[in-house]
Amino acid sequence: MTGKRISRRSFLGIDLDEKNKVSHLNPNWPTPKVATIYKNFLRDKTPVYRPNASNIKHKPIYVPSSTHVLPTVDWNKETAAHLLKRVLSGVSYAEINNAANQSLSEIINQILLDLPIPDPPGEWVTEEPPAWDTLSEDEILIILELYNERMYTLIDWWILRMTQSPLSMTESMTLFWHDHFATAHSKVFYPQAMYEQNAIIREHCMGNFKTLLRKITFGPAMLIWLDTHGSKKWHPNENFGRELLELFTLGVDNYTQNDIEEASRAFTGYVTNGLIANYDYENEVGWGIWWDDWHDFEEKTFLNQTGNWTGDDIINIILEQEVTAQFLSRKIYEWFVYEAPSEEFIDEMAHIMRENNYEIKPVLEFLFTSEHFFNPALRGAKIRNPISVIQGTVRQFELENYTYPDLFFLQIHHFLGMLPLEPPDVSGWSGYRTWINSISLPIRKLLTTSFIDGNSPFGQLDGTIDVIALANSMYNSDEADYASIQIVHNCSLMLFGIPLSESMENDLLAILLDGAEPYDWSIDAPDNDGQWNRLRDMLRFMMKKPEFQLS
Repeated sequence: MTGKRISRRSFLGIDLDEKNKVSHLNPNWPTPKVATIYKNFLRDKTPVYRPNASNIKHKPIYVPSSTHVLPTVDWNKETAAHLLKRVLSGVSYAEINNAANQSLSEIINQILLDLPIPDPPGEWVTEEPPAWDTLSEDEILIILELYNERMYTLIDWWILRMTQSPLSMTESMTLFWHDHFATAHSKVFYPQAMYEQNAIIREHCMGNFKTLLRKITFGPAMLIWLDTHGSKKWHPNENFGRELLELFTLGVDNYTQNDIEEASRAFTGYVTNGLIANYDYENEVGWGIWWDDWHDFEEKTFLNQTGNWTGDDIINIILEQEVTAQFLSRKIYEWFVYEAPSEEFIDEMAHIMRENNYEIKPVLEFLFTSEHFFNPALRGAKIRNPISVIQGTVRQFELENYTYPDLFFLQIHHFLGMLPLEPPDVSGWSGYRTWINSISLPIRKLLTTSFIDGNSPFGQLDGTIDVIALANSMYNSDEADYASIQIVHNCSLMLFGIPLSESMENDLLAILLDGAEPYDWSIDAPDNDGQWNRLRDMLRFMMKKPEFQLS
């Protein structure tokens, strides 16, 4: 790995909890010898910052649970901005304006369009694991360093895809399901397995949930992450069985301890080498000596149904439960709308999910065309996560094709507590008020404003926001307002999660005009005119305001 990463300790002057790097590791994966070496290897690496979960409760927002489609008359730049900010990492003013000039149904069709599967980050994604028992400690350390580089390459590859994504929510849904099936590369160990899981999520993120669940469940990353690999009939491991029910499908209080134990028996005998698993997707059964010798073929009683259940049988029984669609609908609502859901609206989402045999797109289409989703009370109700703030800023200002310092985005998300492929635990990221604290907020302000002047803690940027191009994209000569007023309004529409107040408008105009009149500000001013620096000052001011942290 090239480039020196700044330690969070030296950058912020705080201590980190070192034990979070190694406490979750499997002492036998991929072998006991390698696991011991790997544990010591990780001790020398910078730990990912994990913000403390906030104890501030979500405040309910009263919004009528209207299931009607948003009336055509209410589709405009404001509603288009709200939709696009929630389904993309960030949205430019040109995208908002173009969306407003189309119909809601046209935009929904566009954002729900599946993207082509991208080229992988390297040929190594299909590389066979080494024969660990034949290697010396020095040879193992070389491979560990190589795997570490590949993990960072994979994370950087995905971050850039989020930034460069067209008007599709494929990457947003991939991130949502990654949070839902939270899996960390530090324990999975093999970058091949993490790539395979990410590719599966991307392919099925807006497809059928059953297909997605099966692909995740029997994929190498999950088999390793929750210790299904190595689970034997005489000693079944309950980690996956518990999280499958609590975090992935049913939710708490909808199963018993006995259901966990019986599900865990059904998931014995599935193994992986880090690249492939002993599972036949077509025949829904395991294969090989591990399956024959380790799987529990005896009867099991799960959710009051008795039979010689396998893992697939458990999944089928789970999907028969009405509460499963409720749970999944609530998770989607909380991610894209607000953390305190409307239960009546959740009921309708769940009904649509069940009626469509767990197809995800009909649920998303219902949600994103509803009057409920566009209710003004919900605008600005979400605290933006670090991906939205950083990658969103890059995308909003069309900076995605610049060259950034080595590991630039990866280091940022290390510090902000949302490093993709390394969630804090199986519950995923806590979100909500967790994202904002006395450490993260100043860093957010520092990093986003660095896109204006090019100076960041992680190196000099080779490109900054083109304020002249930005102003021209926001100016419409057919409108009656002066260019200065149009730019203030449109920058606010793009950057703020809530409507522009009169006092904020006055503050922004004061910065932009510096005592001049609104008509004095000219869209045709030369490059060296001081008004462009005042526009930069206005953008800095906006990026430091609380409104910028909301969507």
